[in-house]
Amino acid sequence: MENLLKKQKSLIISSIDSEGKPAISYAPFVMIGEKIYVYLSRVAEHYYNLRDNHKCSVMIIEDENESRTIFARTRLSFTCEANILTEVSEDIFNKFDEVHDPKMMSMFKNMDFDMFELDIKVGRLVKGFGQAFEVKFVDGNIESIQVTGVDKGKGHGMK
Repeated sequence: MENLLKKQKSLIISSIDSEGKPAISYAPFVMIGEKIYVYLSRVAEHYYNLRDNHKCSVMIIEDENESRTIFARTRLSFTCEANILTEVSEDIFNKFDEVHDPKMMSMFKNMDFDMFELDIKVGRLVKGFGQAFEVKFVDGNIESIQVTGVDKGKGHGMK
């Protein structure tokens, strides 16, 4: 899981608009501790969805070119609650500079961007066929439980 989080620089965001319609997009991200941060433009549809609804799902997924099989790409998804930060610590901007292009980040600071903090509620890590795990953060540590496919139809139900 840590390798996937370090290797991928963007995530897919699923959000809901004011009429209850789903929308999907992507954004560059950084993760600090148990929080995910995305820096979003007010032009982006998901900006307003996250601002008004706060509920979202995100997915970080292995690159197709690095996957052994397209049918079982390693992926990590989280259910989150999003909030706009009124004040952004330098630690967050420093992490964006470290992971992404500092020149781009400097340019964005002068544009219509706001920082969103995604508070992770629960997640799922899929490493391959029959290798799904429910994940959550407890006191700064990651706990995982394998999904067996017998809990109310969750998982692939592989034997």
